[in-house]
Amino acid sequence: MKQTVISGLFFVMASLGVTCCGRAPEGPVVARVGTYQVTADDIKARLEQAPAAYRQYAASPEGRRQFLDLLIREKVLLAEAKNLGIPQDPAYRQAVAKYKAEWKRRLKDYEETLQVESALRRMRTTHLAATDTEVEKYYEDHRADYDKLVEVTASHILLSTEQEAEAALAQLKAKEPFERVAREMSKDPATAVRGGKLAPFRRGMLVPEFEDAAIHMKVGETSGIVKTQFGFHIIRKLGEKMLPRRSSAEVKDEIRAKLEREKFDRWVAAKKAAMGVTVDEQAMSHVSLEKPRKP
Repeated sequence: MKQTVISGLFFVMASLGVTCCGRAPEGPVVARVGTYQVTADDIKARLEQAPAAYRQYAASPEGRRQFLDLLIREKVLLAEAKNLGIPQDPAYRQAVAKYKAEWKRRLKDYEETLQVESALRRMRTTHLAATDTEVEKYYEDHRADYDKLVEVTASHILLSTEQEAEAALAQLKAKEPFERVAREMSKDPATAVRGGKLAPFRRGMLVPEFEDAAIHMKVGETSGIVKTQFGFHIIRKLGEKMLPRRSSAEVKDEIRAKLEREKFDRWVAAKKAAMGVTVDEQAMSHVSLEKPRKP
């Protein structure tokens, strides 16, 4: 059993693709293998990357000793790789260069993501924050929406251009089933597979243009073309039901999130206008997740 565990660990360690060399040794040196060293910190770092079962096994003195032996074997293999000229092999150098480029890209993504998240956290405590007064005012101004709360179920077809929306609407007027047109033409992949069906929604959950159109429609009615920031929609209202009245305390978090989202949208729009955003549609047309076909 122990041999099975430790043999499996050898392959797990190999698959991690991380060695203890390439940096200055830290902590006391536990073992020396020619010019290579294995430190206590090396062992700890590698154990932290191993699956829980292997960490548990390595908690025993025998397990740690066998884990160290695996690291020593790795150093022996590293020495042999050097003797064989592997570091100068073109395939090896190409693989390392590719890994470095990917690591550099991932590091840049992480740095930018961390900056964005930090900026949002700070902005939410300052000019993007919705005050209690703003929340209460919104509730009072929209009291009818909470006293007579309507939950709507609907389907939609989302198109990128008005011409596409007109083509879809023409198919519906020609008695094509809504679900079929949604599956074949909608640009919303999450709902297209369900024939366009959306999760039930109330006011404040979707963009205002979409909500206004859907809420004022009759059940079973199909809309004309409804434009939102996401594109051009055709909506079919499937049903609606009245929900119990909701108090200010019940909806304050929901209202606060809505107001802060609206503040953020306005801030982004103002910044985009000030910074001068341009989009190269021709270049954008080359963006595709589809794999190129083999000749």
